[in-house]
Amino acid sequence: MVQIYVDPSEYDAAIESENDYVPIYQSTSQETVIGKIHRGSWATFISQTEDMVEIQTDDGVTGYIEKQSASIQEVALSAIPKDLSNFKVVLDAGHGGEDSGALSTDQTIMEKDLTLTTVQTIGEVLTEAGIQVSYTRTEDRYLSLSDITAASLSEEPDLFISIHYDNSEIPNSNQGLTTYYYYTGSKEMAETITANLSSSVALSSNGTRFGNYYVLREQYLPAVLLELGYLNSDNDLAMITSEGYDQRVAQALLTAIEEIVEAEE
Repeated sequence: MVQIYVDPSEYDAAIESENDYVPIYQSTSQETVIGKIHRGSWATFISQTEDMVEIQTDDGVTGYIEKQSASIQEVALSAIPKDLSNFKVVLDAGHGGEDSGALSTDQTIMEKDLTLTTVQTIGEVLTEAGIQVSYTRTEDRYLSLSDITAASLSEEPDLFISIHYDNSEIPNSNQGLTTYYYYTGSKEMAETITANLSSSVALSSNGTRFGNYYVLREQYLPAVLLELGYLNSDNDLAMITSEGYDQRVAQALLTAIEEIVEAEE
């Protein structure tokens, strides 16, 4: 399949503005704007002229964008396997090395350590079930966001899962689990994961949300980012550090993947 990748070079993740989007025109004359597409998004390629590219977005909008804003790429979008043994997962342990990530209130517990431990447990459970698993990191080292997405894309997985723990500006002001997705094609998988985490882990759920994260935005394959609780919430931290927490998270993800595969049969 040929797809369009919209140039994200002028996108500023810290400040949301109209510059984050590329206008979609009704025709090559550029007289009428019929929509917009976020920088870093993928869309389906239809045709091209000297200066314009005709696309269709995930939500069905068909129109033209300026060619200077687009990269035309050949990508392979494979169907979800119908059995676990052919299902491939890339697990990403958030942060690492000099990037500690979120901290507990007393600053003794670092997100980078928890994510690595959690990912190792998830990997063991999924592997035992016959799922093919690979990792972006297996030790305490820093990877750039572009390195993470490149590593994931090279594996061509059926699902990319980035594991994180959250933090709030004011201790104990927030709590719970959150599942993030970027592309609409990942939303259904994300909702399945949310449902299973909510029923398996004794933390409140913040549901499934759109998340404009680099590791989700910069790859076209199904991808989710999981925030598995707040490190500066006393309630969440007690649960996160309790015996068996990682195992329950891992089992919930296995069940979710089983449901995803079963839905394809």
